[in-house]
Order: sequence, then structure tokens, then C-alpha cells
Amino acid sequence: MFFPKLRRQAKWVFVLLALAFAVGFVVFGVGSGGGLGLNDILQGSGGGTSGPSVSDAQKKIDKGELTAYKELADAYRQDGKLDQAIAAGEQYLKVRPKDYEYTRTVAGDYEGRASRQRDQAAAIQNEVTQSTGGTTFSPPANSRLGRALQPGKIDTELQTAANQKLSQLYAGLQGSYGRATALYQRVAANAPNDVLLQLLLANAAYQSQNNRVALKAYHKVIKLAPDSSEAAQAKQQIQFIKSQQAGSSG
Repeated sequence: MFFPKLRRQAKWVFVLLALAFAVGFVVFGVGSGGGLGLNDILQGSGGGTSGPSVSDAQKKIDKGELTAYKELADAYRQDGKLDQAIAAGEQYLKVRPKDYEYTRTVAGDYEGRASRQRDQAAAIQNEVTQSTGGTTFSPPANSRLGRALQPGKIDTELQTAANQKLSQLYAGLQGSYGRATALYQRVAANAPNDVLLQLLLANAAYQSQNNRVALKAYHKVIKLAPDSSEAAQAKQQIQFIKSQQAGSSG
């Protein structure tokens, strides 16, 4: 399905989504075939099928072993069910709030969800790019149906539906990155000298439009490892954020 003429009417949504995509390309090479994936960074490359099963973990939970929520989250993640993995991971963190390593894993899950939401939004934008300006949907103007319909009625309905979907995706993306930021902050408080963790925190904070936290974390990266590639990335992002702020205030 195409969404003709959406680019004009949803311009603000595209701008916000474009900003959300930016750091992914700069820091991790998202969408460009380069960089490190979050799962690679946080959990290793995977590739195996062994591990806990959903049913086994659920049986343990039913018996009162609430720490088995971790196994349940791992099982869901292994099955590619990220939303369920996040829900189970959150339940585990209620039981073990100081398991910082797993807190970091759940934060990565939220970023994975945000990546999926970003891809869905990009697909809609591709539909817009490939749109035909309404001729696909509109009946011939000189036909009985064309005369009966209000001009642009079909296009307007499609535009409205697309706008709503994009708004939902953007809100979900912001929420995912916002929760990832909060979890990374919890871990960073326990490991304040972890350079990669500070970079992950900064990236998630920027994506959630929390520039204050993002800038603080980027500066921490530079302070901890001034000559590193992470510091170079942090400096680039600081300049990018400052240029955005200058543009919005101008």
C-alpha cells in the first residue's frame, strides 16, 4: 500500500524520525552494513539454539522461582520474541535489581525494539517515496464514482492512517530509547568508568531526545578515553547536538 502526498503532511514526523536515525548511523553504522550490532556488543554473536525453554522457565515461575524470569526472557529472546523477552526481563529486574549485567541486556533489548520500530517507519517512508501522487487510488475524474467522491477523499484517508501509524511508531521508539536510557543510567552508576557503557548511555539518551544526559555521557567518554575511537565518536555527536540546538533556537 502506498501513502501518496504523505511527505508534506507528515513532515514533522519525518524530521523527528530522521533525528532518531542519525546516531545509529554515526555510532554503530546502523543500516549501512558497518559498525557493531547491539546484540554483538552486549551478548555476543549467538548462533546456537541451546538454552532454556519457555515452558521450563514458566514451570519454575509457577513454583515460585521468580528468578526464572531471567530464563524466560532468554528463552523468548532465543525464539525471536523480543516484546515478551522485555516483559520477562523487567519482571526479573524487579527481583534482582542489582544484576547490572542483565540490566544492560534488557537495555539492549529495548534498543532492539526501537530498531524494529525504526525499520517499520522507514518502510512507510519508502512507500511515500514510491507513491504515485494519488492516481493509484483515485478513480477517473470523469467516472460516476469519481464524480461522487469528494476530491482527494481516498488519499486523505490513507494519509490520516499513515500519519497515525508514524506517530505511534515514533512514540514507541521514543519510549523504548527512554527506558533503555534509564536502565543504562542504573548500570553506569555502578560502573562509572566503563567507556562503552557511557557511549551506549549517550546514544540511547540522544535517541530519546534527552540531550542533557546525552551530552554528559559523551563528555564522560572523552574524559575517560580521550584518544579512543569512542571519544572521536563522542566529539562528533556533541557537535551534531550543538548544531541542532543552534538551529532550533535560530
